[in-house]
Amino acid sequence: MNALINDLKKDHEKLLNILQDAQNLGLGSEAGRKKLLEGKLLLTDHLRKEDTKLYPALSGNTSAAATANDFSKEMQGLTTEILNFMNRLNTAEINIEYAKELGRIISTVRMRIRREEIQLYPLYEKVNA
Repeated sequence: MNALINDLKKDHEKLLNILQDAQNLGLGSEAGRKKLLEGKLLLTDHLRKEDTKLYPALSGNTSAAATANDFSKEMQGLTTEILNFMNRLNTAEINIEYAKELGRIISTVRMRIRREEIQLYPLYEKVNA
């Protein structure tokens, strides 16, 4: 497995674990909020890796460029949604609706990760074989 893909997959596993920990601890607790902030830092680092290494490599290949562009555009929208949620942590009322939103975000992230690992990462490995 390619080193970049291996690193990105490890990020995925860590991110899901962190978000699940935050949910289990509860966002009303200091520990839960710290976990969510830890997730935010990991997510932004992960996205930087994708934006600087993964997508440029795919965009330079004619057979992979359209797929890379689609994934990149979709992730821009998801990133905005996820980071807006995380940025509201200090100002939002931590109630059942906020907790439900975290559950929805975890589900969205899980689905996105699945798609990346099934479609995007194998494409990257094929292009960079």
